[in-house]
Amino acid sequence: MQSLKILLLCSAFGLGTSIPASASSSIWYNSEGGQVRLVTSGKPDEAGRVQGVLDIALKPGWKTYWRDPGDAGVPPQIDISPSTNVASAAFSFPPPQRHDDGYGKWAGYDHPVSLPVTFTLSAADQPAIIVADVFLGICETICIPVQTRLTID
Repeated sequence: MQSLKILLLCSAFGLGTSIPASASSSIWYNSEGGQVRLVTSGKPDEAGRVQGVLDIALKPGWKTYWRDPGDAGVPPQIDISPSTNVASAAFSFPPPQRHDDGYGKWAGYDHPVSLPVTFTLSAADQPAIIVADVFLGICETICIPVQTRLTID
């Protein structure tokens, strides 16, 4: 019993002294087929890069597309031109699944996916605001274009 009390006390002490994380996140944008948000590491590395992901939380039965969607589909796009102190953004894509749904062959994801994105700051030592206009297709039997603005300080 004494060791349990010590363990609980050490756990409580450890929680109280932890360093807060610097990660940043936009709010979730809700669409009929799921949710989308940006999450970043919050701080740039020595080269002025901020690592992040575009979280796409698909509902069951919905899908989204890869960078080269195939016969039909909309690849995810990001425009960071409204941002402050952000020079560029580049997606990376996890390997897709190949599908043939009877209407065409396509490449993408039929489950929630996080697309890595690297933001490069214009000046690493200056504050930045990421304002990302995101466009992608989220589809069930028909596609619903998702177009939203996601913001992170």
